Amino acid sequence: MLTGRSRRPGQRGVTLLELMVTVSMVGILLAIGVPNMADWIRRSSVRGAAESVQNGLRQALAEAVRRNHQVEFLLTNGTPSLSGIRTLTSTANGKNWAARVLGADNLPLATPADAYVGSFAMQEIAADVSVGGPANLVFNGNGRVQALDGTAPSTPQVFRISRTGADKVYCVFVTPGGGIKMCDPSSPSGNPAACAPQLAADLCAGP
Repeated sequence: MLTGRSRRPGQRGVTLLELMVTVSMVGILLAIGVPNMADWIRRSSVRGAAESVQNGLRQALAEAVRRNHQVEFLLTNGTPSLSGIRTLTSTANGKNWAARVLGADNLPLATPADAYVGSFAMQEIAADVSVGGPANLVFNGNGRVQALDGTAPSTPQVFRISRTGADKVYCVFVTPGGGIKMCDPSSPSGNPAACAPQLAADLCAGP
């Protein structure tokens, strides 16, 4: 009768030295991989924030054309929501964005549900994401960009998205004719993701 497990010939356990070597190797791999993962997360968050701004601008443009009405895209430090869409204050370099339909008086429509187009709070991505850019811009019913006073800009309107500690920057720009593009200033001219030549280098500098 067997009283215990028997080892096959040549089979042996793990020695303490082998275990220590394995643990050390895992520690080294973690030390290398964790910072790289943190960098990747920060870069990805910047791209995600830039895509949010791009999508908001495109949503505002599409709604302006659909309704044949002025739609304002604005940066704001307020917390955007449907119920508060009329009272948001536009702020240059604001940390959040919103889009709302304007009436003939250049004020948001009286009913929040009619005025609201879309919004996003950047803290949903990361608290230290920054959006640099104009306080607002307006799309008219033809999909072109104009100021609230009706004048049309002669240069692209640029939103620069960055994050503290991230080695990546993205820009989203809107041409006077209503063209919207997200670009990477570190990509060389000719690359589909590049800002140049449509956008001058000094309008969207890297980190």
